[in-house]
Amino acid sequence: MSLNMILKQWTPSDKAALIALCNAVDRTYLSARLPKPYTDVDADWWLGMVRLNDGKNGIFRAIVVDGQIVGSISVERNAENNTEGEIGYMLLTEYWSKGIATEAVTRICRMAFCELSMDTIVAKVYKANAASLRVLEKNGFVEGSPVGAQDIKQVVKRSETPAFTQSDIPLILAGPCSVESEAQILATAQALAKIPQVTMLRGGIWKPRTRPDAFEGRGEEGLKWLREAKKETGLPTATEVATPTHVELALKYGVDALWIGARTVVNPFSVQQLADALKGNDIPVYIKNPVSPDLNLWLGAFERFQKDGITQLAAIHRGFSYYKESPYRNFPMWEIPIELTQRLNVPLITDISHICGNRELLLSTAQKALDLATDGLMIECHINPAEALTDAKQQVTPEELKTLLSNLTFRAKNSGSVERDLANLRGEIDEIDAELLQLLARRMEVSAQIGEYKKQNNVTVVQMERWKKILADHVATGAEMGMSAELITEVFEAIHQASIERQSRVMDE
Repeated sequence: MSLNMILKQWTPSDKAALIALCNAVDRTYLSARLPKPYTDVDADWWLGMVRLNDGKNGIFRAIVVDGQIVGSISVERNAENNTEGEIGYMLLTEYWSKGIATEAVTRICRMAFCELSMDTIVAKVYKANAASLRVLEKNGFVEGSPVGAQDIKQVVKRSETPAFTQSDIPLILAGPCSVESEAQILATAQALAKIPQVTMLRGGIWKPRTRPDAFEGRGEEGLKWLREAKKETGLPTATEVATPTHVELALKYGVDALWIGARTVVNPFSVQQLADALKGNDIPVYIKNPVSPDLNLWLGAFERFQKDGITQLAAIHRGFSYYKESPYRNFPMWEIPIELTQRLNVPLITDISHICGNRELLLSTAQKALDLATDGLMIECHINPAEALTDAKQQVTPEELKTLLSNLTFRAKNSGSVERDLANLRGEIDEIDAELLQLLARRMEVSAQIGEYKKQNNVTVVQMERWKKILADHVATGAEMGMSAELITEVFEAIHQASIERQSRVMDE
């Protein structure tokens, strides 16, 4: 959609625009409840009703395109079922077939599920209204129970809690590393809301930096901007918390999900304080891996939240500090998050931005994560990365994010599970190979010591009869273990030859 569309809250100053809209809109498929003509009295009643019920018993928004109110959309709570709402909308005919209705429905449903704790939204549509049925189908509505009127079709959309859906399409958390200004977060959020795959807006409010004079976030003021971005786009929000005060403020400003950072997870005292602060608030909590590859430390963080009754838990894999040179900012060590999810059975989100540390590796790393059946991707996205105050090199523009997501192959979860199992087995092989290398190194050291002993005692390097007996014993033992004589002979011949060469060098020194 190329037009600049937002959903704004209705205010008394919108009265004239509301009257004009209701008198100009095509009523062919609208409810008879809409008065005709629409008068000042009707507008006063409706705006008063909205003021009393918005955010409590419904979400009511004006559809604004390029500064002009061109439609209205709402989800109203069912008086007999608090977890169900009904959606309705209208749009001036000149704005049909431009993707506006589809996007408006996407945003209002996000708002209703997040702000009103609904699990179902229904729509009652005239069967002849093919365009509206297509809009709803694009937004995941499916045919529901029949209603009394034969010309009306009821369609239903179910809630999917962020990061805990079993869909084959993973959760995509995108947004700036830091919420820097109101203009920055609103512009980024509005651009992200136009990308269908993006399901949650992330933004750092408090930034724990290595040096105290660096930018450390906007704090409470940033939470106000994040809340405004959520209101304008309908995207649920997530931010990092590191102290009980952070938790209190995030909950105060309606943040939908919290994550615990890698630097916090390394401190069990801090983790326990956060778990205690969240007790009684079953909000989604995403726990990043600790900086070091310590699986037990990561497991312990989950256990502390579970003991305090937090059930909506997910893991964020952001890579690990590694002593060896690597193209990654944080080495993936895929086997560790895989083992965590197998032991805890929690969803896994992959923070490709912090793993990569640069834009060049994002696509390949994201695909690797998807092939291993990750449940979500966290990607840092800034409206202008060149001006970002933190982690500029790893952030992408919304347009670059859209391109990245379009180039990914999203596989069915069962195929991803196969890849994940294979990765786990390959991880075991890697560990065994590492042990083999250490054993071979030790063997060569012993060979050198034997060479030194033979040199001092004037003994030949090769005792062929002894070697033939050793090899025959190895072949027999290998056969008992199901290995072929050819394999055992080839491996031990190579090892024996390397030992001879090592001992020969010692003898020649």
